[in-house]
Amino acid sequence: MRAAATPSQSQAAMAGAPRWTFTMLTIPSRVEFLGRLLRSMAELPKRTPFEVVIVYNTATEEEPMAVEARIRALAPSLPIRVYVNATDPTIGGGRRVQLSVCRTPLVAFIDDDLTLHGDILGIIEQTLRAHPMGIVGLPSYEEDTDTRFKPRESTPYVNVDGIRYMPVQGMLVAGYRRLFADIGGFNPRRQFWGEWTEFNLRMWRHGIPTGYILDHAFLRHWHKAPESPTRNMSGREQHVLWGLMCTALEYDAVSINEATDAFWRLAQDRYLQYSFGEQPSPKLLLASVLELMPRLSREFPAIHAFAETARQHPFHFKPFETLTEQQVRSVIAHAEAAIVPYRSVFDDIEPLEPPAPQHSGWMKRIGRAVLGRRNAQPQVMA
Repeated sequence: MRAAATPSQSQAAMAGAPRWTFTMLTIPSRVEFLGRLLRSMAELPKRTPFEVVIVYNTATEEEPMAVEARIRALAPSLPIRVYVNATDPTIGGGRRVQLSVCRTPLVAFIDDDLTLHGDILGIIEQTLRAHPMGIVGLPSYEEDTDTRFKPRESTPYVNVDGIRYMPVQGMLVAGYRRLFADIGGFNPRRQFWGEWTEFNLRMWRHGIPTGYILDHAFLRHWHKAPESPTRNMSGREQHVLWGLMCTALEYDAVSINEATDAFWRLAQDRYLQYSFGEQPSPKLLLASVLELMPRLSREFPAIHAFAETARQHPFHFKPFETLTEQQVRSVIAHAEAAIVPYRSVFDDIEPLEPPAPQHSGWMKRIGRAVLGRRNAQPQVMA
């Protein structure tokens, strides 16, 4: 991982330029939900300036400026830039565009079916200043309820100094733009499934921990957004199977042993059932593997090269490996020095006062208020 060149970042911050970008992927059928997200952004505390970058992740005959004008109209007060990604409109392809067009030192990737509540950027900044972390996530709740959606309690984690250390499971993923690029950006073999799972693993293997802050700002996840690639996309079975195959090959997890046991148990008990049904048919599984073989043959040289690079990582965690507190503290100790070049974005910037923890009753009132505004002022792309 190469060191970041960051003096200009501090100069930009001192000049009052935004140091944060909120960035989202969207498609035409989800723009109603995107509008709700943008309106929640417009109501965030104003003490931390930010840009908004939206990647319209679809092939379209519409002129890009027309797309941008319509999306900007959803939240006129926000500084929005829109890019049309018609070349590779997969999730992975869209993520690569998002990272490449981000021009601020800090970035938060956000799903377009969320709303944001509380001092989102303030608490993330406080966390990045206080902890040597590569990715910070926030809890999300199911619609207008107090039921937490992510992080799931069933996913292994380690609590240290108020952080829940574990992979950040999408929704909102915040950190240093240059660090995201320096560890290699988004894996080109993750198209519609598993890009954040692999990205978190790579961050941990580079010796930079990831985790959640649970007691301050939060997200609401509005499940009814259409065309979700993780819930109702046609062909999801092969996307999940392809991601599992690539993960096993890229991170030397093909052999079943104690280190890889968690990967294979999750593949069997969660991901294959999630994509193929409760009792996956051996015939369907075998047919799907055979259909993927030509692609595997084409991409195997790149997979092999990736695996060779991965063997040079300072930590050799396996996919979905359950970490102990001792291992987490070892990564934190390594990260204290590794994160220093990226933290220079905060040089000469007065730290913000940390926001007070919020409680569920407050969260529920805020969620209902946003829902009420949305119902009173619907905005749908024509």
